[in-house]
Amino acid sequence: MKMNRKWMAAAGMAALFGALTACGQGESGGESSRQVTVFEDFTAQDLDGNPVDESIFADCDVTMINLWGTFCGPCLQEMPDLGEISDEYADKGFQIVGICTDAVNLDGEILEDVVETAKADAQETGADYLHIVPVGEIFTDLLPRVTGVPTTIFVDSKGQQIGLADIGAKDKDAWIQVIEEKLAQAGQEEG
Repeated sequence: MKMNRKWMAAAGMAALFGALTACGQGESGGESSRQVTVFEDFTAQDLDGNPVDESIFADCDVTMINLWGTFCGPCLQEMPDLGEISDEYADKGFQIVGICTDAVNLDGEILEDVVETAKADAQETGADYLHIVPVGEIFTDLLPRVTGVPTTIFVDSKGQQIGLADIGAKDKDAWIQVIEEKLAQAGQEEG
């Protein structure tokens, strides 16, 4: 009986991760018309367990929120470029925040082994920007809407989504083009 429950739990986890994180779209990507509002008011934690909320957006005109998974090849492949972009754009009103989608189980419980893997992945790829564990509102309101990773959402200083979500990985030059467009768009909205 216990073995049967373990198999059911494993199958459920596989189905969730398959549905939420259909990894491997590579650079073909695309856009999703789904708008999210969860970032306007949320509480979560970073990979070290420190509390995080919407105030992380206040000092930047644009924040790139990259949802990724430790199991996702395209996610890990783009992380070195994202780390470089994070450094290059740090003084331009821009930041990157990662959300490790597989750091929680179906019940929203933190998976410490995956958190440790995520820390190692971030360090090894040079993606030394803030990474969030999807707890609280991010788990309940955002993850069920994510159809694949990597998925990237841009928000303004108030946590309001700018434009459409990007689905799939991009190379550095492609991301820079998107970022420049988002920064220009945010500048127009302020002015």
